[in-house]
Amino acid sequence: MEVVKNKEATDRLDALTATRGIAAMLIVIFHFGLEVFPFSEAQRFFSKGNMAVSYFFTLSGFIMCYTYYAKPVSYKSYIVRRLARIGPVYWLAIILSLFTIAQKENLLTATFLNVFFLQSYIPGYALTVNSPGWSLSVEMFFYLLFPFLLNVYRAKPQRFVQASVILYAISQIAHLYFVKYSANSNAMHELVYYYPLGHLNSFMIGMAGYYFIDKPLPKGWASTLFVLAAIISSLLWLPISKHNGLLVPLFVLLILMLAKKKGVLLRKLGLVWLGEVSYSLYILQMPVYYFTYKLNNVMKLNSNVFFIFFIIILLFISHISYQYVEKKLRR
Repeated sequence: MEVVKNKEATDRLDALTATRGIAAMLIVIFHFGLEVFPFSEAQRFFSKGNMAVSYFFTLSGFIMCYTYYAKPVSYKSYIVRRLARIGPVYWLAIILSLFTIAQKENLLTATFLNVFFLQSYIPGYALTVNSPGWSLSVEMFFYLLFPFLLNVYRAKPQRFVQASVILYAISQIAHLYFVKYSANSNAMHELVYYYPLGHLNSFMIGMAGYYFIDKPLPKGWASTLFVLAAIISSLLWLPISKHNGLLVPLFVLLILMLAKKKGVLLRKLGLVWLGEVSYSLYILQMPVYYFTYKLNNVMKLNSNVFFIFFIIILLFISHISYQYVEKKLRR
């Protein structure tokens, strides 16, 4: 596969970075802002915002291949770089979150599991301390596995793509089967929804998408994409679980379209900045909400105004975190 360099590569990554910002904001609205939107269809749309986590996983698989496919990967230095990228703000969020927890039972165990990215493996602990951190636990699983998957991908790219599609199909069937047992057991719920293996299909489909990065778009690709998007998007309104990557085929199509066309509109709208701060935005949302909520006990803002106030504070803190924690410690 051809490796794209210089300005073209930067343009492609900028477009994808912008989508990460949109996805992070959808998750924040899903957690805290559903009641802000007065229209039922808007609420219905934003109530699906948790699916953006699967988009993160798919995009991560694609970007990891984009970054490392043509490079030799030293496992030790690679892991150090990954930790330097996600660790500092993640651990900062844990420290801040500890000030927000009233229930102290099993807190030591929960904190230990969170610090070492292990919470999603243990039913009952996935959403402890800082609940969005479960996805970083899953992401770390992907990072540990990625160099081995990449070696297989380089050796037999077509077979890897086929295996990824098969894993996706098996994962979705298994998820839809087991999800009916999750309602009556918290442990089963966390195993079905948050266990890392259940999300590997999203990451591998993202990796598989990179296979098509230098393939020419076929004639009629736009109409085909529209039809596929319409079919897959219709699943949004079906009463079935979409938590573990059901819409991943749509996500990877979007990623490829933006990577090939370079997402000019997204860059012109200034959404690249939102994408740059999106990791801090995502992982700090819970502690920032807690502290702004406490502040609002004094300010007495109504719920709609408070949500806007919270978003402004979250964006400001995320920018500071990106500039002075993420960028500084990533070097």
